[in-house]
Amino acid sequence: MSKEQPQPTEPFSFTEEEKLWDRVSDQRFRQLLDNDQTTVHRAELSTNSYGEFLFVTVIRSNQEKPEVLTFYGMGYHEYRECWITNSWFWYQTNPFPAQMDHPMNRDEVQEMCQARQEEIAPYATEDTQTKRGRLFEMLADLTDDDGAIAEMEDLSDLWDDLTDNFE
Repeated sequence: MSKEQPQPTEPFSFTEEEKLWDRVSDQRFRQLLDNDQTTVHRAELSTNSYGEFLFVTVIRSNQEKPEVLTFYGMGYHEYRECWITNSWFWYQTNPFPAQMDHPMNRDEVQEMCQARQEEIAPYATEDTQTKRGRLFEMLADLTDDDGAIAEMEDLSDLWDDLTDNFE
């Protein structure tokens, strides 16, 4: 799996598996939040191409420059057709001066995570994933979510072409 940007390994000390999947467990995410080296600069419920999630932007400094990551989780992934509650996806973010000026209280962010977890808990136990969602998840794990979207569109076109011959 190639990435256009180099992935940070320090100062977050991700494991090889966390770097490979751009994902950490909920427990590991909460440990990162609790660490005194982590500064939280944004936490909000928002949306991206995959669904509605809690987004948390954190910063840790190393000798050269700060590493800024945004984690997202605690939401419904529309393409995977499942609730993301036990893990957090992450991506590298550019540091913006205005964002770095106003750190958030870590306890407040932990409370936001807990409140979101409680809000979605009644829905997260439902098995909503279809075969299409499982296929997307498999493709996303082989490539990435953006690549899987393109592959699913290609497969959809192929399926339409194949089924037209049987009508």
